[in-house]
Amino acid sequence: MKTVIVDSDALIALLNKDDLLAGKAVKTLEGLYKLEAKLLYPATTLVETTTILQRRLSDASFTKKIIKMINESQFPVVAVDQETIKMAELLFNPNSSKQSTFFDAVVATIAKQQKADAVFSFDDWYEKVGLTLAYKIVDS
Repeated sequence: MKTVIVDSDALIALLNKDDLLAGKAVKTLEGLYKLEAKLLYPATTLVETTTILQRRLSDASFTKKIIKMINESQFPVVAVDQETIKMAELLFNPNSSKQSTFFDAVVATIAKQQKADAVFSFDDWYEKVGLTLAYKIVDS
């Protein structure tokens, strides 16, 4: 079974049908289901996603719905502990692109800790740190 760590950009695209990456995200998710991949969600991904969607959509009911899904264990959560933060710091470069955030470094660290097969994201920064993007294992 393949293990895939989910990043915010993919989760946002799945939850917001108006997102530019929505179609690609749905296609990737369908492919991951066919592979019977295990999707894991870093706690920081869920917090980041909820915050971004709350700001973008300005819809409190939507935010409440996501939090309810989290509380109902619809997203298998991976805790972020102090060791993960320390390891993420080694990957994070605050002087690089604004698009590569500390959130991304945490996702990458968890992917490495979990020996994940891929990261469900469309951010090519993950490839720069030696990880595979999920859409590439679906397309192969």
